Amino acid sequence: MTASSEWQDILITDRDITLDSAGIPEMVIQRPSITQDIVHMILDSGLLIELVGERSQSKWAGNMSKVETLVEDDTRIKPGTIQIDWSNREKIYLFAESIAGDIKVGMDMEVAT
Repeated sequence: MTASSEWQDILITDRDITLDSAGIPEMVIQRPSITQDIVHMILDSGLLIELVGERSQSKWAGNMSKVETLVEDDTRIKPGTIQIDWSNREKIYLFAESIAGDIKVGMDMEVAT
């Protein structure tokens, strides 16, 4: 596998495979692939679902810490570079530095459910 396609995946849009005009799955490589994996990892963890309707500041802080640890465990993410902005509890932003460049993930809490 060449360096340009070291991290490659099928593009997922709205939780479904994205097809091109010929009906062939579209691919993402490098940073977009890592970003997509991070989003799916967070959604699959259920940590955001636990926060829907949650008012407890300590519960939010605990789950955001767990999200940070989860993402940092991915070997493609540079340790200590993760920042999570959850000041607006309707949309959470995660910023991190990966080995393929900076990533930014925005997750709507209504989509997390």
